[in-house]
Amino acid sequence: MITPWLRLFRVPNLPTAIGDAVAGGAAVLFAVDGIDAASVVRAVLAAGAAELLLYMGGLADNDLVDEEADRAAGSSRPLATGALSRRAVRTARAVCFAGAAAVGLAFRLGAGWWACAAAVAGCVLAYDRLKERLPRLGFLLMGLCRGLAVASGAAAARGALRAPVVGTQLSDAQLFGLLVLPMVLGWTLYTAAVTRLGAGEERASAPLGPERYLPAAVALIPSWFGWGPLPLCVVWSLLHPDGVSVGVSRGLLVPFAGSVAAMAAWCAAVAPLGKPHGPAERGRAVGRAIGGLPWMQTGFLCIPLQSSGEPVAAFVGLAAACWLARLAIRRAWPAVTGS
Repeated sequence: MITPWLRLFRVPNLPTAIGDAVAGGAAVLFAVDGIDAASVVRAVLAAGAAELLLYMGGLADNDLVDEEADRAAGSSRPLATGALSRRAVRTARAVCFAGAAAVGLAFRLGAGWWACAAAVAGCVLAYDRLKERLPRLGFLLMGLCRGLAVASGAAAARGALRAPVVGTQLSDAQLFGLLVLPMVLGWTLYTAAVTRLGAGEERASAPLGPERYLPAAVALIPSWFGWGPLPLCVVWSLLHPDGVSVGVSRGLLVPFAGSVAAMAAWCAAVAPLGKPHGPAERGRAVGRAIGGLPWMQTGFLCIPLQSSGEPVAAFVGLAAACWLARLAIRRAWPAVTGS
């Protein structure tokens, strides 16, 4: 009775949904000081829980939209095989979306989070209905689901701050433009590339050319300022001619390491696709490419290691928990696949 629900929600991928929002919140928390850290941590973790529910609701909606096509194609999805009823999946979708809203209300997440969460839900629903008719738009919409999830965590963190951003003397616009926007862009493009790689995988046969390695570069976008102090120093000098500390740049070396690991994960995933291959090989490559996202998330979840007085245990512990959960789920239910 449990296995069809595990398959419906692609349970091996669920830990990655939490990490998107929390990574965005951890990045904002790293960039400021003079705050009530406990309240911000609660808001960020709540945003992660809400994102998980939105993700699950989107998966249920996807299978409802694709039911007839899945049944015609002989898919093993639980709705197409009759393992779950349409009514049950509809109910699950409603509970998940309502649950995300309930989390927002219970933890009093700010208007910014509500805007981001509504945008995530809109992109999910649009993707499920447009992915076949407008595949390129579908790739972008799926990417935005992940990118906006990062923004939702950042918005939740900023909404929970009772003090102005004093640690780096940045305005909200500068904070989000320099730190959060690159994360949103990188998450969006990387996820769009993974979605495109998986498009039509059931018909895969022809080898892919060297260009298959190019999307790996987008994994560097979230940590562009972690490449070294120089890029951020240049921007800082333009914004603050009187001189401001740029220590934040050195602290972002950990996310940079995560981005490099994500690049390596992508390259390792697509390396076997340079020769003729079938759906099984393409599917494995997609799964391994998805594995690049946890590396990107972990890099930002471990940001608090670079400074003092911040909730190191909360975010580093969550990063470890997400990794362990993925491994445990795959070991416990090897027949339940991800997306």
